[in-house]
Amino acid sequence: MAQEFEHLRIEKEPINNPRRSGRPPRFKNRSDLVGHGQKLSGALASTTQAVKQQLTSRPGHYVLKLKYEDTLSFNELVAHGVEFVSQEDIHICVVFTTEQGLATFSDHLAWLGLDDKDITRKQLLEALTSIEAWNAEDRKSWALKQYGLPQDEIFTLDVELWPSDLSASPQRKELVDAFEQWLVSNNIERKDKVNLDSLLMYRLMVDRNGVGKLLNHSDVRFIDLPPLSGIDYQTINRDISSLPADIQPPHKDAPRICILDSGINTNHPLLKNAVAESASFVEGEDEFDAAGHGTQVAGIALYGNLEECNRSNYWVPEAWLFNGKILNKHCEFNAQSIESTLVKAVEYFVGFGCRIFNLSIGNENSPYDGKHIRGIAYILDLLARKHDILFVVSVGNFRGCDEPPVPAESWREEYPGYLLGDHNRIIDPAPALNVLTVGSLALHDATRGDLQRPEDIDHLAAAKANQPSPFTRHGPTVKGAIKPELVAYGGNFASPMRFEGKQWQVEDGEPGILSLNPNFVGNTLFSVCHGTSFSAPYITHLAGRLLVNYPDASANLLRAILVNHADMPDECLSTFSDEVKKAYSKANGRRDPQTEVAGYGLVNEENLYRSDESAVLLMAEDSISNDSYQFYELPLPEEFLRRKKSARELRVSLSYSPAVRTTRLDYRATKIVFNLVKGRSLDEVQKHFHKELQKDKDRLSDTVSSKANRTISSELRSKGSVQCSKWNFKKLSPDFKWFVVVTRQDAAGWGGSLSAELEKYALVVTVTDRENEEARLYSQISQKIEQQVQARAKV
Repeated sequence: MAQEFEHLRIEKEPINNPRRSGRPPRFKNRSDLVGHGQKLSGALASTTQAVKQQLTSRPGHYVLKLKYEDTLSFNELVAHGVEFVSQEDIHICVVFTTEQGLATFSDHLAWLGLDDKDITRKQLLEALTSIEAWNAEDRKSWALKQYGLPQDEIFTLDVELWPSDLSASPQRKELVDAFEQWLVSNNIERKDKVNLDSLLMYRLMVDRNGVGKLLNHSDVRFIDLPPLSGIDYQTINRDISSLPADIQPPHKDAPRICILDSGINTNHPLLKNAVAESASFVEGEDEFDAAGHGTQVAGIALYGNLEECNRSNYWVPEAWLFNGKILNKHCEFNAQSIESTLVKAVEYFVGFGCRIFNLSIGNENSPYDGKHIRGIAYILDLLARKHDILFVVSVGNFRGCDEPPVPAESWREEYPGYLLGDHNRIIDPAPALNVLTVGSLALHDATRGDLQRPEDIDHLAAAKANQPSPFTRHGPTVKGAIKPELVAYGGNFASPMRFEGKQWQVEDGEPGILSLNPNFVGNTLFSVCHGTSFSAPYITHLAGRLLVNYPDASANLLRAILVNHADMPDECLSTFSDEVKKAYSKANGRRDPQTEVAGYGLVNEENLYRSDESAVLLMAEDSISNDSYQFYELPLPEEFLRRKKSARELRVSLSYSPAVRTTRLDYRATKIVFNLVKGRSLDEVQKHFHKELQKDKDRLSDTVSSKANRTISSELRSKGSVQCSKWNFKKLSPDFKWFVVVTRQDAAGWGGSLSAELEKYALVVTVTDRENEEARLYSQISQKIEQQVQARAKV
């Protein structure tokens, strides 16, 4: 066995470059300004009439929907009497205005091309293409359009208002007070409320008449059905003959992992010594697990691969489990809003020192629509940044649909084509940026019946081992960011083969994964389960073990290390045919279908926790100001940079947790990215990136690292808040040094106000030289780092 060493830390170079200037915004130039102004004036007049007929709790306040071309500087719209509220699509924004604002807007449009000398920001009016009202159809969620209203006489709905100003502002208080008075006067009962800077949401009890009023209310942004958990699982007992007599509790300083789920049966023999604290956030229910789901999740989060543990009968808990019950006995969300429940639960367990939270839940009523992140995902992004905690979230389960019919006849025959459909998008909270989202792979492809009767063909699995599970969902998330980032084993579907026309059914003994039996009796300590719910806790388990080894690691560092060790299984690469890959890539901006389903891949645990002489992990945690570059010279020894042909690899990962805003399509307030480059010196590389020195060295010519040997493009990886690429080399040169360059850029106009002066990030680089039997990478890199430290000290 190779000798193992603790991962190494590196530091940035003591220089800080200002970032290159970006391109100036493009504005639309109209040849017929008079005609354009007349057209918009007519649209404003008819829209004003429409919005004044809408219901309101604040007379004199109106909402307009503006469509535009090219660029629109949202914050400057106030010069025309309207105040930007939200960007709702690539070329659609929503604004507030008043009677006085309408008059100003109308005057400016009428003067356009005639007497417009004194109109400031005239180019904004040229960019507009239409002015409309935010109408009832705009206010309906995907679920409301898909399923319609509940059949009950009185039912629950979630209503989101336009989040004007900040949550503590007088303007927000005015909006809240007026709306709540309107609810009372219209006999609509308020059950719960969430009031955050860019989310103002109510859970209401309402009848059909009340729904009609809400759909026509000017302050209402969005109306949705309450979340539907969509948890689907099977419990099958497996016997075990014995357990160790005394399973020891974790070390007193072990990492603290919180399972937010249906509760945990804390008296299970394999859990009872590791559960530290339990609390229920479900009204009228205790903290124990009547549904069974949370206990199954907890078993995987604590032990990881239970099949391996069972084979060796080795049970050593390395983390404390904290039990937060947020789902009721039917595995459904609480009567209160899940958003407010999550805030309470997370704040409670953060107080106990929990650093990692597992959420194997998903709202099937909220598939990601490609535009805004809202609901649970937004809450997780806020909490992850606020508390420096890691959320591990499942992508959600796909269980078939009617429009379009999937599967039409057979899970097996139609796999994998349906995986990429719009009906199979990730569901809330999987789109969240500041979390790790996990999809599912099949571990087995044989049922219990197949194992008992190998000569019979009773059932056939949809997926082969290491292929995407037939129920996993696909990304991406906001602005095309990779989601899920990781996959882990979560099970498979098997269909009956002996009954014509029944292959859309799923066999009860499906090829799942082993977990704990929540209703154990005697020897029935285990169960078999399937679902993305059970792939997520495996990543939670790995994150917990990383904290054992690196207890001071930030959530950003945990994400970066895990993604840095992910590989795409060959079976995933071959799941989709070359024809499908080519067609999908052409239609989706050169994206690969396997990345949409499996992200960066499956975590390889070799060298995850420790480096060796042939594979060394370098890590750094730092912070960066807006519009600047930071440089890391990689301490690569000459032996690694040898010209002799042999396989070598560099992997680079970066993670950060930006502030977010639901009213912007960009969503993240700041963007931090990395580039891997090579040059003969730091000075040469610095000149390439320095905006004032570009004239001396405009480009690095052929010294920039090759794109041909890179797995994920810089454009694709930079869309997310955790990013990774790997470079494979056959030949290198000791004449060149290698650098990672980190850059930050805040969103123009609004990002700076939400972001910190110095935004934190984590950087991870893995250097691998496995074909060299004499490799002494760790020793040589350690020496190079010591030399760098001494050189910086002299400076």
